[in-house]
Formats: sequence, C-alpha cells, structure tokens
Amino acid sequence: MVKVENLKIPSFYNRKPSEAFYIFREKLFEVINELPMDKASNRALKEIFRKEGKKKLKYLEKKLLELDSSSLMKRKVIYSSFYRIFQRLNWAENSESEREIELRLWTTASIDFLLDVINVLEEKEW
Repeated sequence: MVKVENLKIPSFYNRKPSEAFYIFREKLFEVINELPMDKASNRALKEIFRKEGKKKLKYLEKKLLELDSSSLMKRKVIYSSFYRIFQRLNWAENSESEREIELRLWTTASIDFLLDVINVLEEKEW
C-alpha cells in the first residue's frame, strides 16, 4: 500500500481552464520571487520571465481562455496537466538540498509542458 501525504494541490476540476491558469501563474511568480537573487542563474531566470516568459504566458492565457468552452475531453486533459504541474511543484518544494534547482527547473518545465499540451490539443479534434 502506498501512503500519500497531504499534497498542497488546488482543486482544478471545478474551475475553467483559464481560472486554473491564473492559479498557476500566481504560483509561478511567487516561486520566482522566492528564489534568492544573489545567484546569477536566478537573476537570469527572472530576466527571462520579463521578456520571453511574458510572451509565452500571454499565449497560454489566450489559448486557455479559448478552451473554457471546449469539449469535456479537452478540459480533462487540461485539468490533469495542471494537477501534474502542481504535483511536480510539491516534489520540488520538498526536495532537500536540491530545492532551489528543482524550483528553477519547475518554472521553465511547467510552461514548456503546458505549451506542448496546448499544441497537442490543437492537433486533436475531440
């Protein structure tokens, strides 16, 4: 039997995809702002989010707003994707010595993952 501890994952199934995105975006910027800025890699990450990251987040917001009225199957995929992203965040926050590295990785990997999911959903006609 696997014991699962309480995860700090918001409920997504009663929200629209765009609402789930707003929760994600808020947490994303919270994580970025928590990273210590005395390291060059963290400053570089913050700089990336000022430029390229804003474009990607705007694109995601637009696409997820479109998915608010999509089929149930597409919304389920989005919900599962956000659950997976927050599950990974929980793992990153609980990693001991590698916490900072894991959080940096989580920020960039989560956006790339969502972009991939959106691209797949656009190709599929459910």
